[in-house]
Amino acid sequence: MFKLLAVLALVGACVAHRFKGGHYRQTKDKDDYAYKSSSWEEAHEYDECPEFDDSYEEDAEGSGDTAKNGMHHFMSRHHPKLIEDTCINVDAGPVCPNFSREESGHCGFETVTIPKGWWMVADIDMADEMGVRNAYKEKIYYGYRTPNNIRFMIPVIVKWHLDEDGNRVKGKLAMYVPPEHQEAPPASTTEKVKIEEWPETKVYVRPYGGYRDDAAFGTQFGHLRKALDKAGLSYKDDEEWEAGYTYLRYGRQRIEAMVIAN
Repeated sequence: MFKLLAVLALVGACVAHRFKGGHYRQTKDKDDYAYKSSSWEEAHEYDECPEFDDSYEEDAEGSGDTAKNGMHHFMSRHHPKLIEDTCINVDAGPVCPNFSREESGHCGFETVTIPKGWWMVADIDMADEMGVRNAYKEKIYYGYRTPNNIRFMIPVIVKWHLDEDGNRVKGKLAMYVPPEHQEAPPASTTEKVKIEEWPETKVYVRPYGGYRDDAAFGTQFGHLRKALDKAGLSYKDDEEWEAGYTYLRYGRQRIEAMVIAN
């Protein structure tokens, strides 16, 4: 059962799947889902920069579409799911690594420190339109998690490498090795999955409530860079990361646009 739930969760947390349009979203039958509403400040941990004219700080959550389970307000852009409601503890342990989050002191972003640790990593086939999904399912899930009985952790991070024109030319999908395996992670028996030790890394983040294929999610990277430039902070311009925390077709969403501090 736990493996099944993990697979279902991952469909949204890391997969850029082909479902398009509001009628594909919020389609579970469950109609008694108790969700927690949140303010902009609670969900983002920063004030929005006034020059970002597509800010939804004052917008009411809602949608003109109809959801099968009545959660119409989650079919369009909304405030992100609170991190404390996402990174919970379960019997097996925490579901998120111990990321350190702090206010940046500037508008438009928050600062997150990812601790040093081991990650399972798979290359994304850039020629495969389902490359992100298959990097998880065919490589990490079947090639490493299943044979080693490794439980699911979030976020699932997609690391994109950019060319000089800002185009994504290379990608990797990564999942944190759970705490109980951090001291001695099982060796990978397939060349498709690498076990990498990442150093402590500081990233700048804009959380987003909505869907990976939303045009508005794509704008978050541009807003993030503009906010960092305004704050006079240096960052890597040849990488951008996506961190997926939630099941993409059900409930309040949380996706984070990240760039890496220099």
